[in-house]
Amino acid sequence: MDALRDSLLTLGLPGLFLIAMFDSAGIPLPGGVDIVLMLLAWQQPSFFLLVAFIASVGSTLGCLVLYRIGRTGGEVAVRRLDPEKVERVTAKVRENDVAAVTVALLAPPPFPTKVFMLVAGLVGMPWPRFVAAVFVARMIRFSAEAYLAVRLGDRALEALQENYPLVGAVLLGAVLLYVAIQWFRGRSAQAAIS
Repeated sequence: MDALRDSLLTLGLPGLFLIAMFDSAGIPLPGGVDIVLMLLAWQQPSFFLLVAFIASVGSTLGCLVLYRIGRTGGEVAVRRLDPEKVERVTAKVRENDVAAVTVALLAPPPFPTKVFMLVAGLVGMPWPRFVAAVFVARMIRFSAEAYLAVRLGDRALEALQENYPLVGAVLLGAVLLYVAIQWFRGRSAQAAIS
């Protein structure tokens, strides 16, 4: 797998796209998307948003693979997983699918992201909502990582590893604030109708 990752890395942006797609589809490559993304953003600072965009599109397509597996054979796919975890994830996705998927993708490792992708397909989350949630979450995360690489250079990965819980908490807080605002708006609109 190291040789495959190194071969893809030499391809530059197309390699990043493939690494992001494979990783999100459940085929982890050593080093993952984050390191490759940060390296490419550091090497080409003026293109850091393009680097984040390409990684986000690749990751979204990879997540669609898991989503599709969840749609077509979800019961079989989740049978091997911890039933309690699947039950909790299913409840969260049914409660607010976009927020659940977004939070799962912004959370720091080792959050069980792939379970959320499978369950989103299993419960029948509409694919446009799924794609939008995945892309927005990935774009936020990858843009932040690419920007960090541009600002901090070769120290960016070390800084991210040291502060990932804080960065993850801030990103999660922003998403939760957005969800709370939307919820209150919905309740206000519903109360106005009644």
